Amino acid sequence: MDILILVKKMSLLLIDDWKLLFIFIVSSMVTLLTSATVASRPAAVKTGQVAMSITIYQIFFMITRFANMFYLPILASYVDRATKTGNMETLLIQIRIILIGSSLGAIMAWLLFPTIVKIFIKGVSALEQQGSMIKVLTGLLDIKKWKNFHTILARPSNFGVSLLNLEGVPVNFLIFNIFATAIWTAGVLCAMYASALNSDYARTAILLSGLVNALAAIMFSVIVDPKAALITDEVIAKKRPEKHVYITAVFLIAGNAIGAIISQFFLLPGVKVISWATAHLNKGETSEGSLITVVLIAIVVSTLASTTVISRISAVMTKRVATAISIYNFFFLITRLAQQVYAPIVGSIVDTSIKNSEFSLLENRLRLIILGSTIGIFIGFLLMPAFINIYCKAIKGMEKYGSLPKLFLNLLIKPSHWLSVVRTAAKPSLLGVKLSHIKDIPKPFLIFNVIVISIHTVGVMAATYASALMPEFARTATLLSSIVNGVATILIGIIVDPTCALITDQTVAEKRPPGHVKTMALFLIAGMFLGTLLSQVIFIPCVYIIKIASQILTKIF
Repeated sequence: MDILILVKKMSLLLIDDWKLLFIFIVSSMVTLLTSATVASRPAAVKTGQVAMSITIYQIFFMITRFANMFYLPILASYVDRATKTGNMETLLIQIRIILIGSSLGAIMAWLLFPTIVKIFIKGVSALEQQGSMIKVLTGLLDIKKWKNFHTILARPSNFGVSLLNLEGVPVNFLIFNIFATAIWTAGVLCAMYASALNSDYARTAILLSGLVNALAAIMFSVIVDPKAALITDEVIAKKRPEKHVYITAVFLIAGNAIGAIISQFFLLPGVKVISWATAHLNKGETSEGSLITVVLIAIVVSTLASTTVISRISAVMTKRVATAISIYNFFFLITRLAQQVYAPIVGSIVDTSIKNSEFSLLENRLRLIILGSTIGIFIGFLLMPAFINIYCKAIKGMEKYGSLPKLFLNLLIKPSHWLSVVRTAAKPSLLGVKLSHIKDIPKPFLIFNVIVISIHTVGVMAATYASALMPEFARTATLLSSIVNGVATILIGIIVDPTCALITDQTVAEKRPPGHVKTMALFLIAGMFLGTLLSQVIFIPCVYIIKIASQILTKIF
C-alpha cells in the first residue's frame, strides 16, 4: 500500500509540475547518452580507427555534460526552495523521480544499442573525411543529410550475445561497472539532499558530490575501462575473436541499466556519507594551513593533468592506442579525484570565511589556489620526458598483467619494480621540438586549448565566490560551476580532443611523422600554462556571469 501511495504522489508531481517533468526527461536523455558511449568499442573494431572512435565517445559524453549544465542548477533551485519551506519529504520524492528517469534512459540505451553502434561508425567515417569535429557537427545542420537517417535505425538486438554465456570475457569488471553506475547515478542527488539537511554548509555538501562520483570514477577508470580497452586492442590485434568486443559492450550496457535501477538503494546511504563528511570538514576554522593544503593539491592536480597529453606520444611509440588512452584515463582520474578532494575544502573555506566575517580575504585566497594550478603546469612541463617513459612502461605492464589493479599490485609488492619506476627519470627537454615546428599543427585547436584551460581552472573558484556574494541562492550558484566547466568540456570534446585523436591515428598509420605528436603535446602543455595565467583575468567576469545566471534561474524556476 505504501508503494502505491508513493507511486501516486510521484505521478501527481510529474503531472502538476512541468519543470520536474523537464528534469525527468533530461535526466533520462543524459543517462541514455552516457550509456551509449559503450558503442565506441564495437565501432573501433569495425572501423579500425580507435582514437577517433573514442573521440566520438567523448562527444556523446560532452553532450551529457552540456545537459547537466541546465538541469542540475534547476534542481538546485528546488533544494533552495525546500530549505525555505521545510518540505523535505516532497524534495526526497522529487529526487527519486529523477532517479527513475535515469533508469528509463539506461534501458532505452540498451534497446537502441544497435542503432547507436551504427551512429558511431558513421561518425568515425565523417570525422576521417572532414578532418575536424566542427565540420562534422556543422554538416549536420544540412537537412538534406538527414533524409537517409532511417537507414541507420536498427531493431533491438544483443548482436547474437547470450546473457548467460560470457565466452571467456572476465566477469569481475562487468560487476564493478554495475556498482560504479549506481554510485554515479545517485551521487549529485545525494549531495543535493545532504545540502538541504546541512543548510549552514550548503557549498561544502554540494561540492562533496564529487567524492561520491569519484568512487564511481575510480571503479570505472581503474577496473572497467582498462579491461574494455585491452579487449578492444586484443581484438584489433586478432588475439581475441571479434565477438568478445560485442560481448563486452552488451554486458556493459546491460550493467548500466541494472546499476541505474539499483541507484535508489544508494541514495540515503550516500546522503549520510556526505552529511558526515560535511560536518567533519567544518569542525575546524579556516586557517592559512588549510589554504596551503588546497594550493598544494592544486599543484599536484595540474601537474598530473598536464602530463596526460603524453599518452598520445606513448600511443605512437607502442602502437597501442586504446590501452594508451586507458592509461591516460587513469591519470586523468587521479586529477579528477584530487579535484574532488580540494573542491569541498574550497567550499568549506568559503563557508567558514563568511561565518568568520573574513569575506575581504576570500578573493585573494581563491586567486592563490589558481596560482597553484599555474605552478603545477610548469612542473608537468619539466616532467614530460619522465612521463613518456612511465606511460610506455605502464602500457607494457597492462599487456603483461591484463589489468591496472594487477599492474599496480605487482608494482607495490615487488621492490625491483620500484627501481624500474625510478629509472624513468629524465632531464627536462623540449623533445627536439622547435618553435618553427608549430606550422605542422593546426593553430585553431591550440588557441582553443588555452581558452578551455582558463575556463576550467576558474570554474569552481568563480562559482563558490558567486555563491558567497548571494548566499540566498548558494546551491544554485555553486552548481552553476557546471556551466563554466561544461563550456570548457564541450570545447575540449569538439575542438581539442578530435584533432589530437586525428593526429595520433595519422601518425600510427604513418601518414604523419612521429615528431608531429611530440610537437602537439609540447604546445598543448604550453597552452595549458598560458590558460592558467588567463584564468586570473577572467575570474571576476566569470563570477558575475554566474551571479546573473543564478538570478535568471531563480526567477524562471
